[in-house]
Amino acid sequence: MMDVDPLIQSLYRWSDVSGVLLMGIIGGTIARKAGYDIVGFFFIAMFSALGGGMIRDVLINQGTVAAMATPEYLYLAFAGALIARFTYFKGKTWEHIEAHGDAIVSALWACTGTVKALTFGLPVIPCIMMGVFTATGGSMIRDICMGREPAVFGGNRPAVIPAVAAGLTVLIADHFGMLVWGMLIGPVVSTFLTLLGYWAGWRLPTRQEWAPVNDTAAQVAVLAKKAEGKSRAVGRRLEPHKLRSWRHKQMEKALQRRIEQEVRSGTRRSVATADATEIMESFHEDVSQLENEGIGVDLSGNSYDPENKKNRETLDAILADEKLTDELVERLVRKNQEK
Repeated sequence: MMDVDPLIQSLYRWSDVSGVLLMGIIGGTIARKAGYDIVGFFFIAMFSALGGGMIRDVLINQGTVAAMATPEYLYLAFAGALIARFTYFKGKTWEHIEAHGDAIVSALWACTGTVKALTFGLPVIPCIMMGVFTATGGSMIRDICMGREPAVFGGNRPAVIPAVAAGLTVLIADHFGMLVWGMLIGPVVSTFLTLLGYWAGWRLPTRQEWAPVNDTAAQVAVLAKKAEGKSRAVGRRLEPHKLRSWRHKQMEKALQRRIEQEVRSGTRRSVATADATEIMESFHEDVSQLENEGIGVDLSGNSYDPENKKNRETLDAILADEKLTDELVERLVRKNQEK
């Protein structure tokens, strides 16, 4: 380690040794549940207790792997396997001991990995990665060897987030020249977060549909639609009153011409007037739709076709021409008959 108080080094040393033994026992207990023989006990215990440190040392590539250079680590891992083979740990009490012991040991290992990476001058992100691999690498190797999906990948108690928190705490403390405090506070923060997942049921979200970018885009589209509607409403309010009145008068003239034509063809004036009133109402509805949606007039088909994207200027041009206005009235008549 770096220049650290001997007492803290001693605490980390004893915690490291105890953690290897405990993880060996936990690995052996998992091997028992899987129905493995004594060979399986040894391998699963070794992966659980030493896998993370091995990954870290191989990636740092500075000297012999600690688990090989210090044989006592192997002895303790195998001792844990033997203890689990000859003692059947089960029940709620063991579950609590396993959860709390795992939380504490993983927190200490996350800090140890980060400090070791600092010792060899690695950048910030690799230092955090070494802390995460030290804390969780053993369980990942164990799960893969047993043909299971690594528990750290989701749906279980958070393990990576607490390790990242411990590594960040160590790095921040080291930046301010207080590495000792980081090595004391880091494990506490990590242990708290891990136990929060155990006791409070905290889990990271795993919903496949969860996509903040897509959700934000949809919300932006809704807001844009509302803004567009408001801008059109403002435009309608600002539209000159004389222009609306002129449109109305032009349609009244066209409808009056139609009434007279219908009367000459034998239709009673009251019936022709009632029909004209319906046409005027239909016209106002379509003009309102035009103002709300920007839909124009189509004389070759329906009165207002969204695909043609005509604007109000087209309507005004039609109303300014008697022949085109009469044709518009005929379209409205056919539209009402179809209804």
